[in-house]
Amino acid sequence: MVREMQTKLWKYPHDVEKTEAWLNELARNGFICVGVDALMSRYTFEQGTQGEYVYHYVLFDKFFGHSKSIRYLSFLNESGIECVGHAFQHVLLRKKAANGDINLLTDRNSQIKYYERILASDTIIGTVALLTGMLSLIYALILGHTNIAAGIGHFSSHINLLTILAYAIGVIGAGVTISYIRQWRRYALRIKNLKRDSLIFE
Repeated sequence: MVREMQTKLWKYPHDVEKTEAWLNELARNGFICVGVDALMSRYTFEQGTQGEYVYHYVLFDKFFGHSKSIRYLSFLNESGIECVGHAFQHVLLRKKAANGDINLLTDRNSQIKYYERILASDTIIGTVALLTGMLSLIYALILGHTNIAAGIGHFSSHINLLTILAYAIGVIGAGVTISYIRQWRRYALRIKNLKRDSLIFE
């Protein structure tokens, strides 16, 4: 039996570590993720053996269809790691739990480079979300003033709908921006600690 569930972290971009933890918790309870949509917001599960798989989100260096990403994914498949779904560079992987966790970062330098790549991605997406939210709110304010000037009528009803939509996009943009600021700070702290530890042990 296939069950379809909507992740609690419904918006994309989202906190991939929280989503990963959520997927692994479901896997421990016997819900096996077998697919994810292009926005990584809706996940498809099958009832399976408890604790059969472990899941891990990873940010590829190149887009999923790039030759470098294809070669890397082929290498992962040979190691018993398979792709469940992807969106641009974000890829959801899974592996049989009996074969251990998915650990793709083997040393401090690779961890630092990986987290720096995440920071760059978060900065771009967070900035786009911020600008989208701000422009939507400004547009909503303009429509609101237009609505007042136009009075009540058919034209006004369309403006009301557009105003509500613009406000909604603005609020979502603000939420995504806040989420990415939190993630940015978390990864920036990790990089700082890794670099500090590198200096201590050198």
